[in-house]
Amino acid sequence: MANPIVSRAELAIGGTPMTVKGVIQKTSLLLGLSALTGVGFFFYALMAGLSQGFITMAAFGSMFAAFGLAMFITFKPHKAKTFAVPYALLEGIFLGGISLFFMRMYPSVPVTAMCATFVTAAVMLGLYRSGLVKVTAKFRSIVTSALIAIMLVYVAQWILSLAFGSSLPFLFEGGMISIGFSLFVILIASFTLLMDFDNIDRGVAAGVSEDYEWLFSIGILATLVWMYIEFMRLLSYLQD
Repeated sequence: MANPIVSRAELAIGGTPMTVKGVIQKTSLLLGLSALTGVGFFFYALMAGLSQGFITMAAFGSMFAAFGLAMFITFKPHKAKTFAVPYALLEGIFLGGISLFFMRMYPSVPVTAMCATFVTAAVMLGLYRSGLVKVTAKFRSIVTSALIAIMLVYVAQWILSLAFGSSLPFLFEGGMISIGFSLFVILIASFTLLMDFDNIDRGVAAGVSEDYEWLFSIGILATLVWMYIEFMRLLSYLQD
């Protein structure tokens, strides 16, 4: 999830400026917490024999709670330090539940999706650091427009699923169109990571407070979770 660029006047609070190393450390912490929570919920659900209905409810309840928390943090960035850990834990429950759902249908999909996510992230970081890809104003505008369009599609899908138990035609039902849409979403998620990296460099250059390292770490975590889910969806389509 690309973080909005907040003005230096708002962010420059405190004496110690943020660093790339600090963002890496905090991102690693949040990723670790999400992974541990996800694995814990995954095995607890298996060992306790929880019903798929309960697991789905817990997973999607956590997802909506995490999304609401992310929206709150977006508009109140100075609260990122306070809510970063709860956000990571909520994402972990969601990851554990959704991974179990896919594993029961396609056992190899979660591990493959996880590997694909981290390989893609590494490639994007390499492209960004090498300067082969520049995050320009036009790039941001195009990616942001695509993000809004994808979000509207997701919202429409959730409404149809909850209200009528159906899906948007072609996009979430398997087949070549669904595969193409998933590939497009993964591409946009990859570009969003580039925006996350650029936001971090801008924050460091502006000398903003180290407290806001949490804000950028949350953004990277959100993007990686999104990419992982979409990779699982794509792989499930390919399995079918």
